[in-house]
Amino acid sequence: MTHTIVDEFREMLNVLSSHAHLVVRNSDLFHCSDAELFTPIGNVLPLLFSQRSKLSDQPIDFRLLKQLMELLTKDQSVARLNHIGFCYKVASQKSEKQRLLALVRQTKFHIYQEPSNDDGLWFFVGDTGNWEDLMIELIPIGKVNNRWMIDYWLPHIHIDIDTTLTSKEIRNKVGSVHFDTIEPHHISIDGVVYVIRNYLGVMDGVNVFLDIATNARQTKFTRQQILKRLD
Repeated sequence: MTHTIVDEFREMLNVLSSHAHLVVRNSDLFHCSDAELFTPIGNVLPLLFSQRSKLSDQPIDFRLLKQLMELLTKDQSVARLNHIGFCYKVASQKSEKQRLLALVRQTKFHIYQEPSNDDGLWFFVGDTGNWEDLMIELIPIGKVNNRWMIDYWLPHIHIDIDTTLTSKEIRNKVGSVHFDTIEPHHISIDGVVYVIRNYLGVMDGVNVFLDIATNARQTKFTRQQILKRLD
């Protein structure tokens, strides 16, 4: 049977859910069927497939991912599943924002925006009433001129987890399992590293990342003070 991006992502979630803090508990916010990825705005696969990466399939090495999760969880450094994110190309960011607003208004969830430091809009869907709950991130991107972004960034799925680790500790753990992919990427603001982004592979023209947040990120503060509710 042909392996698909849904198969890859479901297996990735299975590996992560071996840790109690990383189980997706709210099926209304996110769940997979055999061929679809459901969120409060519906199946997101058509958004991801609207402009696919031209990279050849590179399945995730789940053996190495399991090793990494064992390293991250054995010292209880994993705090929570922060969000599941989807980045995709759109003709108009303004129109997409209005479309997302209309769709989320039909659900029990809310849509929030975080200030962006790149060309994408950073929208989060969920409910910050409990700041520790999983959220869905949607990142519509308009103009793209960077070749790396076109191949490795558009479109993509990422899973983001909160940890108590420093950036150096995360890099050491990732390096020790010898992922044969592109170099982990530091996401930083004003010299402070908040996330180590790890490229896991690509399937059906959709890239897959595991984002591991450092102890510099303050999730409670971000959700209660930084995210702006739009609806």
